[in-house]
Amino acid sequence: MKTLRCYLLILFAFSGSAHARTVVDHAGYQVTLPEQPQRIVSLHDWTLTVMVHELGAPLVASTGRLAADGTFYIRGARELFGLDFSQLVLASVHGKLDPERIRALKPDVILANTGDYLAVRDTLSTIAPVVYFNPEQDRPMLELYHDLASWLGRDAEFSALTAHYQQKVAGLRQQHLQTDHPLSYIALLVNGRDGTIQVLKEYGALTTVMDDLGLQRMPVARSLSAGRDRVTISPELIELIDADYIVTSYLPDQGEDASNFARDMDRVAPGARQVLKAFRHGRIINLSRFEVYPPSVRGLESTLSSVEKVIVPVTR
Repeated sequence: MKTLRCYLLILFAFSGSAHARTVVDHAGYQVTLPEQPQRIVSLHDWTLTVMVHELGAPLVASTGRLAADGTFYIRGARELFGLDFSQLVLASVHGKLDPERIRALKPDVILANTGDYLAVRDTLSTIAPVVYFNPEQDRPMLELYHDLASWLGRDAEFSALTAHYQQKVAGLRQQHLQTDHPLSYIALLVNGRDGTIQVLKEYGALTTVMDDLGLQRMPVARSLSAGRDRVTISPELIELIDADYIVTSYLPDQGEDASNFARDMDRVAPGARQVLKAFRHGRIINLSRFEVYPPSVRGLESTLSSVEKVIVPVTR
Protein backbone atom coordinates (compact mmCIF):
# COMPACT_ATOMS: atom_id res chain seq x y z
CA MET A 1 0.00 0.00 0.00
CA LYS A 2 2.81 2.39 0.87
CA THR A 3 4.51 1.62 -2.45
CA LEU A 4 1.27 2.25 -4.34
CA ARG A 5 0.76 5.57 -2.55
CA CYS A 6 4.29 6.72 -3.46
CA TYR A 7 3.73 5.71 -7.05
CA LEU A 8 0.48 7.66 -7.23
CA LEU A 9 2.13 10.76 -5.74
CA ILE A 10 4.95 10.60 -8.28
CA LEU A 11 2.47 10.08 -11.11
CA PHE A 12 0.38 13.03 -9.96
CA ALA A 13 3.41 15.30 -9.72
CA PHE A 14 4.60 14.27 -13.17
CA SER A 15 1.19 14.77 -14.80
CA GLY A 16 0.79 18.17 -13.15
CA SER A 17 4.17 19.38 -14.38
CA ALA A 18 3.29 18.25 -17.90
CA HIS A 19 0.47 20.77 -17.96
CA ALA A 20 2.36 23.77 -16.62
CA ARG A 21 5.45 25.77 -17.46
CA THR A 22 7.63 28.11 -15.43
CA VAL A 23 8.85 31.27 -17.13
CA VAL A 24 10.94 34.25 -16.05
CA ASP A 25 9.22 37.49 -16.98
CA HIS A 26 10.76 40.89 -17.73
CA ALA A 27 10.52 41.90 -14.07
CA GLY A 28 12.64 38.88 -13.13
CA TYR A 29 9.85 36.88 -11.50
CA GLN A 30 9.50 33.13 -11.95
CA VAL A 31 5.87 32.46 -12.85
CA THR A 32 4.15 29.11 -13.32
CA LEU A 33 1.64 29.21 -16.16
CA PRO A 34 -0.73 26.71 -17.76
CA GLU A 35 0.89 24.92 -20.68
CA GLN A 36 -1.86 26.28 -22.94
CA PRO A 37 -3.65 29.22 -21.29
CA GLN A 38 -7.35 29.44 -22.08
CA ARG A 39 -8.42 32.75 -20.49
CA ILE A 40 -5.85 35.52 -20.94
CA VAL A 41 -6.49 39.04 -19.67
CA SER A 42 -4.30 41.84 -21.06
CA LEU A 43 -3.70 45.00 -19.04
CA HIS A 44 -2.07 46.96 -21.84
CA ASP A 45 -3.82 47.51 -25.14
CA TRP A 46 -1.26 48.61 -27.69
CA THR A 47 1.47 46.20 -26.65
CA LEU A 48 0.08 43.08 -24.97
CA THR A 49 -3.39 42.99 -26.50
CA VAL A 50 -1.93 43.48 -29.97
CA MET A 51 0.58 40.64 -29.60
CA VAL A 52 -1.77 38.14 -27.95
CA HIS A 53 -4.43 38.76 -30.59
CA GLU A 54 -1.96 38.45 -33.47
CA LEU A 55 -0.61 35.17 -32.05
CA GLY A 56 -4.14 33.77 -31.95
CA ALA A 57 -3.98 33.06 -28.21
CA PRO A 58 -7.28 32.92 -26.25
CA LEU A 59 -7.64 36.54 -25.17
CA VAL A 60 -10.86 37.20 -23.26
CA ALA A 61 -10.41 40.80 -22.06
CA SER A 62 -8.27 43.90 -22.45
CA THR A 63 -7.85 47.30 -20.91
CA GLY A 64 -9.36 50.11 -22.94
CA ARG A 65 -9.23 53.88 -23.20
CA LEU A 66 -12.01 56.39 -22.95
CA ALA A 67 -12.79 58.25 -26.17
CA ALA A 68 -14.21 61.78 -26.34
CA ASP A 69 -17.66 60.39 -27.14
CA GLY A 70 -17.73 58.29 -23.97
CA THR A 71 -17.03 54.94 -25.64
CA PHE A 72 -14.02 52.72 -24.99
CA TYR A 73 -11.46 51.72 -27.59
CA ILE A 74 -8.38 49.48 -27.77
CA ARG A 75 -5.45 51.64 -28.84
CA GLY A 76 -3.22 50.06 -31.47
CA ALA A 77 -5.31 46.91 -31.76
CA ARG A 78 -8.13 49.03 -33.21
CA GLU A 79 -5.86 50.52 -35.86
CA LEU A 80 -4.00 47.32 -36.75
CA PHE A 81 -6.77 44.72 -36.50
CA GLY A 82 -10.09 46.53 -36.11
CA LEU A 83 -10.37 45.00 -32.64
CA ASP A 84 -13.05 46.47 -30.36
CA PHE A 85 -15.15 45.66 -27.32
CA SER A 86 -17.74 43.81 -29.33
CA GLN A 87 -15.07 41.09 -29.55
CA LEU A 88 -13.47 41.38 -26.11
CA VAL A 89 -14.57 42.25 -22.58
CA LEU A 90 -13.35 45.48 -20.98
CA ALA A 91 -10.97 44.45 -18.17
CA SER A 92 -10.25 47.95 -16.82
CA VAL A 93 -9.85 51.49 -18.07
CA HIS A 94 -6.17 52.18 -18.75
CA GLY A 95 -4.60 53.66 -15.61
CA LYS A 96 -7.62 52.77 -13.42
CA LEU A 97 -7.13 49.17 -12.41
CA ASP A 98 -10.28 47.32 -11.36
CA PRO A 99 -9.15 44.10 -9.60
CA GLU A 100 -12.68 42.89 -8.85
CA ARG A 101 -13.71 43.26 -12.47
CA ILE A 102 -10.63 41.26 -13.50
CA ARG A 103 -11.36 38.60 -10.86
CA ALA A 104 -14.88 38.15 -12.24
CA LEU A 105 -13.39 37.28 -15.64
CA LYS A 106 -11.75 34.16 -14.12
CA PRO A 107 -8.45 34.52 -16.04
CA ASP A 108 -5.82 31.81 -15.98
CA VAL A 109 -3.10 34.31 -16.97
CA ILE A 110 -2.86 38.08 -16.48
CA LEU A 111 -0.42 40.04 -18.65
CA ALA A 112 0.75 43.51 -17.57
CA ASN A 113 3.43 46.03 -18.45
CA THR A 114 6.12 46.71 -15.86
CA GLY A 115 5.59 50.45 -16.14
CA ASP A 116 1.90 50.25 -15.23
CA TYR A 117 1.10 47.72 -12.53
CA LEU A 118 4.28 46.27 -11.08
CA ALA A 119 3.48 47.86 -7.71
CA VAL A 120 0.22 45.88 -7.44
CA ARG A 121 1.68 42.47 -8.30
CA ASP A 122 0.64 41.00 -4.96
CA THR A 123 -2.98 42.00 -5.55
CA LEU A 124 -3.10 40.68 -9.11
CA SER A 125 -1.36 37.44 -8.10
CA THR A 126 -4.32 36.56 -5.86
CA ILE A 127 -6.44 36.39 -9.03
CA ALA A 128 -4.18 34.49 -11.45
CA PRO A 129 -0.50 34.12 -12.41
CA VAL A 130 0.82 37.51 -13.54
CA VAL A 131 3.48 37.93 -16.22
CA TYR A 132 5.16 41.31 -16.67
CA PHE A 133 6.33 42.63 -20.04
CA ASN A 134 8.70 45.58 -20.53
CA PRO A 135 8.39 47.11 -24.03
CA GLU A 136 11.20 49.64 -23.53
CA GLN A 137 14.37 47.91 -22.41
CA ASP A 138 16.89 48.58 -25.18
CA ARG A 139 16.21 45.32 -27.03
CA PRO A 140 14.89 44.81 -30.57
CA MET A 141 11.12 44.65 -30.87
CA LEU A 142 10.98 41.13 -32.27
CA GLU A 143 13.12 39.77 -29.42
CA LEU A 144 10.63 41.14 -26.92
CA TYR A 145 7.70 39.80 -28.94
CA HIS A 146 9.35 36.37 -29.05
CA ASP A 147 9.64 36.41 -25.25
CA LEU A 148 5.88 36.80 -24.92
CA ALA A 149 5.17 34.17 -27.57
CA SER A 150 7.39 31.70 -25.71
CA TRP A 151 5.70 32.40 -22.38
CA LEU A 152 2.33 31.61 -23.94
CA GLY A 153 3.52 28.53 -25.84
CA ARG A 154 3.07 30.25 -29.20
CA ASP A 155 6.56 29.85 -30.68
CA ALA A 156 5.27 28.16 -33.84
CA GLU A 157 2.78 30.95 -34.53
CA PHE A 158 5.47 33.58 -33.97
CA SER A 159 7.87 31.81 -36.34
CA ALA A 160 5.24 31.59 -39.08
CA LEU A 161 4.35 35.28 -38.77
CA THR A 162 7.95 36.50 -38.84
CA ALA A 163 8.94 34.19 -41.71
CA HIS A 164 6.35 35.83 -43.94
CA TYR A 165 7.64 39.29 -43.00
CA GLN A 166 11.27 38.30 -43.63
CA GLN A 167 10.36 37.07 -47.12
CA LYS A 168 8.97 40.50 -47.92
CA VAL A 169 12.07 42.21 -46.53
CA ALA A 170 14.37 40.00 -48.60
CA GLY A 171 12.39 40.78 -51.74
CA LEU A 172 12.64 44.53 -51.24
CA ARG A 173 16.35 44.41 -50.47
CA GLN A 174 17.04 42.32 -53.57
CA GLN A 175 15.04 44.55 -55.91
CA HIS A 176 15.84 48.02 -54.69
CA LEU A 177 18.58 48.25 -52.08
CA GLN A 178 21.65 46.86 -53.82
CA THR A 179 23.71 50.05 -53.47
CA ASP A 180 27.46 50.66 -53.46
CA HIS A 181 27.33 52.40 -50.08
CA PRO A 182 24.85 51.79 -47.25
CA LEU A 183 22.16 54.38 -46.72
CA SER A 184 21.79 55.90 -43.26
CA TYR A 185 18.78 56.64 -41.09
CA ILE A 186 17.90 58.21 -37.76
CA ALA A 187 14.80 57.74 -35.57
CA LEU A 188 13.61 60.99 -34.01
CA LEU A 189 10.94 62.50 -31.83
CA VAL A 190 10.75 66.28 -32.12
CA ASN A 191 8.57 68.10 -29.59
CA GLY A 192 7.59 71.60 -30.62
CA ARG A 193 6.03 72.29 -27.20
CA ASP A 194 9.10 71.71 -25.03
CA GLY A 195 11.71 72.34 -27.74
CA THR A 196 13.44 68.95 -27.61
CA ILE A 197 14.92 66.61 -30.21
CA GLN A 198 15.21 63.01 -29.08
CA VAL A 199 17.24 60.35 -30.89
CA LEU A 200 15.79 56.88 -30.33
CA LYS A 201 17.71 53.62 -30.45
CA GLU A 202 14.68 51.31 -30.65
CA TYR A 203 11.48 52.66 -32.18
CA GLY A 204 9.21 49.69 -32.76
CA ALA A 205 8.44 48.76 -36.35
CA LEU A 206 10.27 51.80 -37.75
CA THR A 207 13.78 50.91 -36.57
CA THR A 208 13.15 47.19 -37.07
CA VAL A 209 12.24 47.64 -40.73
CA MET A 210 15.11 50.02 -41.46
CA ASP A 211 17.61 47.70 -39.78
CA ASP A 212 16.25 44.66 -41.59
CA LEU A 213 16.54 46.48 -44.92
CA GLY A 214 20.22 47.04 -44.22
CA LEU A 215 20.19 50.78 -43.60
CA GLN A 216 22.81 52.03 -41.13
CA ARG A 217 22.03 53.94 -37.97
CA MET A 218 23.75 57.28 -37.48
CA PRO A 219 26.71 57.25 -35.03
CA VAL A 220 24.76 59.19 -32.37
CA ALA A 221 22.22 56.36 -32.22
CA ARG A 222 24.83 53.60 -32.30
CA SER A 223 26.78 55.23 -29.47
CA LEU A 224 23.96 54.98 -26.92
CA SER A 225 25.13 52.78 -24.07
CA ALA A 226 23.40 49.56 -23.06
CA GLY A 227 20.17 50.22 -21.22
CA ARG A 228 19.61 53.64 -22.82
CA ASP A 229 16.99 53.76 -25.54
CA ARG A 230 17.09 57.50 -26.31
CA VAL A 231 19.07 60.70 -25.90
CA THR A 232 18.10 64.38 -26.13
CA ILE A 233 20.39 66.50 -28.30
CA SER A 234 20.73 70.24 -28.68
CA PRO A 235 19.34 71.87 -31.85
CA GLU A 236 22.86 73.27 -32.38
CA LEU A 237 24.06 69.70 -33.04
CA ILE A 238 21.79 69.22 -36.03
CA GLU A 239 24.61 67.67 -38.08
CA LEU A 240 24.39 64.59 -35.83
CA ILE A 241 21.02 63.72 -37.35
CA ASP A 242 21.82 64.46 -41.01
CA ALA A 243 20.88 61.00 -42.24
CA ASP A 244 19.64 59.88 -45.66
CA TYR A 245 16.30 59.03 -44.03
CA ILE A 246 14.50 60.28 -40.93
CA VAL A 247 11.85 58.05 -39.35
CA THR A 248 9.32 59.37 -36.86
CA SER A 249 5.67 59.11 -35.85
CA TYR A 250 2.62 61.12 -34.81
CA LEU A 251 -0.35 60.62 -32.47
CA PRO A 252 -3.70 60.88 -34.28
CA ASP A 253 -5.73 60.96 -31.05
CA GLN A 254 -3.92 64.16 -30.07
CA GLY A 255 -4.89 65.87 -33.30
CA GLU A 256 -1.53 65.26 -34.94
CA ASP A 257 -0.84 64.21 -38.51
CA ALA A 258 2.23 63.78 -40.70
CA SER A 259 2.57 67.57 -41.16
CA ASN A 260 3.28 68.17 -37.46
CA PHE A 261 6.87 66.95 -37.73
CA ALA A 262 7.99 69.70 -40.13
CA ARG A 263 6.25 72.39 -38.07
CA ASP A 264 7.82 71.11 -34.85
CA MET A 265 11.25 71.01 -36.47
CA ASP A 266 10.84 74.65 -37.57
CA ARG A 267 10.01 75.65 -33.99
CA VAL A 268 12.82 73.70 -32.37
CA ALA A 269 15.59 74.18 -34.97
CA PRO A 270 14.75 76.99 -37.41
CA GLY A 271 16.48 76.47 -40.75
CA ALA A 272 17.18 72.77 -40.12
CA ARG A 273 14.84 71.68 -42.91
CA GLN A 274 16.98 73.55 -45.42
CA VAL A 275 20.11 71.79 -44.15
CA LEU A 276 19.05 68.19 -43.51
CA LYS A 277 19.21 66.07 -46.65
CA ALA A 278 16.27 63.89 -45.59
CA PHE A 279 14.05 66.98 -45.77
CA ARG A 280 15.65 68.31 -48.96
CA HIS A 281 15.17 65.00 -50.80
CA GLY A 282 11.75 64.07 -49.40
CA ARG A 283 13.02 61.14 -47.34
CA ILE A 284 10.93 61.60 -44.19
CA ILE A 285 9.01 58.49 -43.11
CA ASN A 286 6.32 59.64 -40.67
CA LEU A 287 3.65 57.13 -39.65
CA SER A 288 0.91 56.79 -37.04
CA ARG A 289 2.42 55.74 -33.72
CA PHE A 290 -0.54 53.44 -33.15
CA GLU A 291 0.72 51.28 -36.02
CA VAL A 292 4.49 51.40 -35.49
CA TYR A 293 4.86 51.31 -31.69
CA PRO A 294 3.02 48.04 -30.91
CA PRO A 295 5.14 44.88 -31.30
CA SER A 296 3.33 43.40 -34.28
CA VAL A 297 4.14 41.67 -37.55
CA ARG A 298 1.08 43.35 -39.07
CA GLY A 299 2.67 46.67 -38.10
CA LEU A 300 6.02 45.60 -39.55
CA GLU A 301 4.47 44.70 -42.90
CA SER A 302 2.44 47.91 -43.00
CA THR A 303 5.57 49.92 -42.18
CA LEU A 304 7.54 48.04 -44.83
CA SER A 305 4.95 48.99 -47.45
CA SER A 306 5.12 52.65 -46.41
CA VAL A 307 8.92 52.64 -46.44
CA GLU A 308 8.97 51.08 -49.92
CA LYS A 309 7.01 54.01 -51.34
CA VAL A 310 9.67 56.44 -50.13
CA ILE A 311 12.77 54.33 -50.57
CA VAL A 312 12.26 52.87 -54.03
CA PRO A 313 12.27 56.07 -56.15
CA VAL A 314 15.37 57.32 -54.33
CA THR A 315 17.46 54.17 -54.60
CA ARG A 316 16.70 52.99 -58.14
